This record gives sequence, structure tokens and C-alpha cells, in this order.
Amino acid sequence: MTEYLTSNVIENFKHGFFKRTGGVSINEFSSLNCKYGSFDTISKINSNRALVSNLMGIKTSDLITLKQMHSSDVINITERIEPDEIEGDSMVTSKEGICLGILTADCAPILFGDFEKKIIGAAHAGWKGLYGGIVENTLENMVQLGAKIKNICVAIGPCIQKNNYEVGIEFYERFIKKDRTYKKFFLKENNKILFDLPGSISFRLHLQGIRNIQSLNKCTFTEKKNYFSFRRNQKNKLGDCGRMISTIKI
Repeated sequence: MTEYLTSNVIENFKHGFFKRTGGVSINEFSSLNCKYGSFDTISKINSNRALVSNLMGIKTSDLITLKQMHSSDVINITERIEPDEIEGDSMVTSKEGICLGILTADCAPILFGDFEKKIIGAAHAGWKGLYGGIVENTLENMVQLGAKIKNICVAIGPCIQKNNYEVGIEFYERFIKKDRTYKKFFLKENNKILFDLPGSISFRLHLQGIRNIQSLNKCTFTEKKNYFSFRRNQKNKLGDCGRMISTIKI
């Protein structure tokens, strides 16, 4: 069965953080893989996206995804575009009928909503995007459309959690050099350095004045049955994996 999680903070918008279950793909893409450009077959990906679209109450052509590049680029979606036609890692829109979709397999899907102004956003945030300012850029683009910071609610979906996100010393030093406050999001134990990705995202949101934030605290690395994990596959020498999709529409 196709399953998805919702948040309490953006409940006024139809949205979902979809699990990997309930689709038609097989092997390492089993089963709700929604990523074009993977080694999965196009027909299966199309079928999976159709399942998602049906649950979101839209046509498949209304499900918008970008060619994600681990950037901090935000695209204002004003019309329907072909999947993966435009490069970027975040979208905002005030157009009804369009459903924004973000693909992840350890990185954090972030959904944004200002219900009063009817403006939404969706971002793909790995460490590169976070470091580059994707949180700030998404909020800035929403404000340009007319959103108010005090109204924006944000949900952070399933992603790799701190206990499983081991990083190197160069990674640690890069973030500390940018802002020493990041130090509290690293844990050093047993000769390992662990990084709190969702905690860091919440931190960046708070700095921008966002107060209504919910992190679902689901770990993609440990919950193998529910979520794809690129890092888990690499650790087990399984190659690439599928990608979950997280969606939101006005």
C-alpha cells in the first residue's frame, strides 16, 4: 500500500512525505521510486508517479519536479513544466493546481506553507544546499511572492538522523568556519564525527524568524523497509537506490 506521512504545522495544505512502499519498482528501487535518471525503468517510474498524483488529487502532468543538483537554487513555478526540465533544488509557487515534488534518499525534504497568502515551497536540502543557503533562499523567494515570515509554517521530512550521519573533519571545519554556532550540531564520539542535519535546518529557519516548525524525526538510514537510503546502499555496496517523493499543493 502506498503510504505517506503528513505534518501538523502545514495541515491546511494537501501534502505528503511518501514512503518507499506501495509502488511497482523492483530490487533496489522497490517500490515507489519516483526518480527519473535512475537505472529503474521509465514505465515503472511513470506508474509510481501516477500513484502519487492520484493520492494528491492531481493529474500526473501537475506533479512538478526539478533536476536536483545539490545546489541552493530556487525556481519560481508559474506554469507546468516537464519533469526534470529545469535544474534547481527548491521551488515556490502561488499557482493553484500545481503540486511541488522533492526527491530524497537521506537528504531532507522541506515543505513550506503560508496559508493566509496561499504560497508554498518545497526544498531538497543536503549538506551542500544547507551550507549554500537553500533555506534562506526559499524563504526569500516566498516573501517575494507575497508571503509573510510570521505566517510561514515548515515541516522537515524523513532524512538521515544524527546517529547515522558520520562526516569527516574537513566537513566539520567547513561548517564551524562559516558559523561557530554549528558546533552544537556535531557530536564527537568513538573517533567519529556525527552531524545533525534536521537540527541544523531548524536552526537556519529560526534565524530567519520561522517559529512554526515540525521535524518528523524519521531516519532514512535505519528504517530500511520504509525509506530509501543512498548512504546505506553505498555502505552495503548495493549501488544506487530509489528516491522517495515529498509533495505539497495549494
